[in-house]
Amino acid sequence: IEKLKSNMFSSDWNLVKESARQLGELGGEEITDFLITLLDQSDSSIRDRAALALEEIRDNRAVEPLLRAIFKKENEGYTGTMVFALESHDCSKHLTEIFRIMFYQAYECKMSAIAILDTQIFEFTKEDLMEIKDMWQKCLRNPESCPEIENEEVKKEMEESVNGYLEYLKE
Repeated sequence: IEKLKSNMFSSDWNLVKESARQLGELGGEEITDFLITLLDQSDSSIRDRAALALEEIRDNRAVEPLLRAIFKKENEGYTGTMVFALESHDCSKHLTEIFRIMFYQAYECKMSAIAILDTQIFEFTKEDLMEIKDMWQKCLRNPESCPEIENEEVKKEMEESVNGYLEYLKE
């Protein structure tokens, strides 16, 4: 395990990929904890390696650390793999964060967020829905703050996700 961990910092991409795969297969608390610490690395390739292994492990303790890493300002533009890793985790308590990803992150992230919204069941409050509604209205008023919203197909998918949840406000 120690050798696999040290391999995660190698410049040999094939070695890293294989080590991440093996760590993901092994799983367990020690490995999950180690991979979570890698999400704080400044090197996006190390974060991505950790995210892919966490995606394989599917330990829900990784959800909040992944979200923190996704929303770190200095990681902006390098979060697609981390958002993808969330797809295999239970995000049921993080509806507003998933919508925030869908609204404000790049295309790849939006598609993963939409997949999460389409396949998972969420716990939420009326306040969560109001926050989502406010974010959506801000995106519509300021399209420059919402990447890809001017792409009609993307906008339509986003709108369907928003409207699907805002239906609960009518009850």
